[in-house]
Amino acid sequence: MARFRFIFMADCQLGCYATFSGLTEPEVAELAARGMRVAPVPKTAGFDWDARQYERALDSARALRPELIVMGGDMTDDPESDEQLAELWRLTGRLDGIPMRWVAGNHDAASDVVRPTPSSLSRYRSRFGPDHYAFDHGGVTFIAVNTVVWQRPELVPDEWERQSAFLERTLAAARLRRSRHILLFGHHPLFTHSSDEPDSYWNIPVDRRRPILDLLKAHGVRAFFCGHWHRNGGGWDGDLEVVVTGPVGYPLGNDPSGFRVVDVEDDRVRHRYIPIAGHG
Repeated sequence: MARFRFIFMADCQLGCYATFSGLTEPEVAELAARGMRVAPVPKTAGFDWDARQYERALDSARALRPELIVMGGDMTDDPESDEQLAELWRLTGRLDGIPMRWVAGNHDAASDVVRPTPSSLSRYRSRFGPDHYAFDHGGVTFIAVNTVVWQRPELVPDEWERQSAFLERTLAAARLRRSRHILLFGHHPLFTHSSDEPDSYWNIPVDRRRPILDLLKAHGVRAFFCGHWHRNGGGWDGDLEVVVTGPVGYPLGNDPSGFRVVDVEDDRVRHRYIPIAGHG
């Protein structure tokens, strides 16, 4: 079958730069102790910086002629902001017909940007559509999941159960029809470095992580693409690759803003990280 290309982005997060601006030296040091590199800059407001990054990313992506783009969550910084959302829609129009597929992030699907609730999920769906779904492209099964529910399901246990059943059902159907590859897309990494790393804000807790990893491997999932960490990371668990992609927007590590180009072939899935031209 024909080779095709898609692009995975994450964390354009319009408004994030302003949130991290104006911090004191002790605040910057406290974030550094938690593994987040933040540059001290004067306090600013709005989302001009983030919008420029997203615009650059879209223009660079369009030039690479992908067949589709998947945005892996945290589209805006403030889940309540209609202004940030309107700018997201305006800028996404620069794709000139390239399909954009949305994935729920914690800044999109949780009012407190941590724990989803029935109302926050309802709001997400009214804005972006389903928070978990699957589609076929070029003989490849694409599965989008809501890892906000995976990480913190305590206020929406029925959503966790519904999504788990959806994933098992969809994986079984993909194997039955012998998809070329099965690719999964979420926001939170299953892990940032290794499958046995301790629980943190950045990953899926191990009591759910291990069963999910085992399920994905049992059904031959090729790769799990995610963001949230605002830097590149990931690794392998058996034949499953977890691909953590740096942000379109504000970085929190040493990797620059960027996105991931993914080339799908019959026998493999190749990917590389592309820094955004004019970063910063």
